[in-house]
Amino acid sequence: MIKIELNFAVALYLLISILILLLWIRFEHIKTSKTKNQKHTTLWQCPLCFYVYVDSRSETISRCPKCNTLHKREKK
Repeated sequence: MIKIELNFAVALYLLISILILLLWIRFEHIKTSKTKNQKHTTLWQCPLCFYVYVDSRSETISRCPKCNTLHKREKK
């Protein structure tokens, strides 16, 4: 049987728990930043009718499905 002191066991338990928590937070941050970036690039708003729609195929020019006008993405 392995003998360890109580202080060492508690410290080891806390260290492993904090490490798992930090890894979980990091992976959640990565996952949410990817979805935010993807939503920003595929979401369009028509400047004429103000209709908001998703167009994942176009990067620079898109056609509004409601009023059929073409418009370019504004540079930020």
